[in-house]
Amino acid sequence: MHHNTVFKGTAYTIVEGEGAEVLLLEGRPIAATCAEHGSHQIGDLSCPRVWRLLEDLTYDL
Repeated sequence: MHHNTVFKGTAYTIVEGEGAEVLLLEGRPIAATCAEHGSHQIGDLSCPRVWRLLEDLTYDL
């Protein structure tokens, strides 16, 4: 899966992938959203889009 950094600030980064976005605070995910379900709790890994994006990010960090 390919991901794209949409925004990179001092502490926050927004990364998007195939149908999902993750908000990172100092490199740690704090919020997620997907095209199908909307907002997610970051601990809720039942969404395959968010799961794939988080998995992809762990290999790149």
